[in-house]
Amino acid sequence: MKIKQFVNNVFTSNSFVVHDDRNAVIIDVGDFTPIQEYLVSQGLALRAVFITHTHYDHIYGVGDLMAAYPEVPVYTSEFGKRAFGEPGWNFSRYHDTHICIISDKIISLQDNVQVSAFEGVSILAIRTPGHDESCMSYLCDNALFTGDSYIPDVKVIATFPRSDKTLARHWYDRLSAMSDKYDIYPGHGPVRIIDPDQ
Repeated sequence: MKIKQFVNNVFTSNSFVVHDDRNAVIIDVGDFTPIQEYLVSQGLALRAVFITHTHYDHIYGVGDLMAAYPEVPVYTSEFGKRAFGEPGWNFSRYHDTHICIISDKIISLQDNVQVSAFEGVSILAIRTPGHDESCMSYLCDNALFTGDSYIPDVKVIATFPRSDKTLARHWYDRLSAMSDKYDIYPGHGPVRIIDPDQ
């Protein structure tokens, strides 16, 4: 399994392409064009998209992606599915492009549900609200995608209308403890890979 990181133009959020030699999934969609160019250049079939939370900087490329890949499911939390259709909730009302996507291709995931992305790759959904009610983290093999629920050495922001400071601290601590066992792929900043010699 390979993981390609993309640093997006809006608030330097991260998107990730997880793939083998033929198939791929995407974690969060910011700048869609470089992601699509990578998929094409590597000859990869896109199988699914997973959203860590529905703040604008993590979803602003979803509309373009769904137009280019109309059959690909987009997974998010139950609240995230609702937030895709509410520009105020996903913060797009404060940007140039309003996001209001209502589609049966946006699929809500419950906590602790495992999705078979493609042969040999399964993704476990972990509901991690606090930064936002929509927050999900995803565990794939030894890679933990934490969105903004856990950014190593950065205090989680929990001052938005649908934030919860108590839950934010709880999940920051839980995910931080998991970083002893898993490589961390956060919503912003560098990836943290476990040193195999430690």
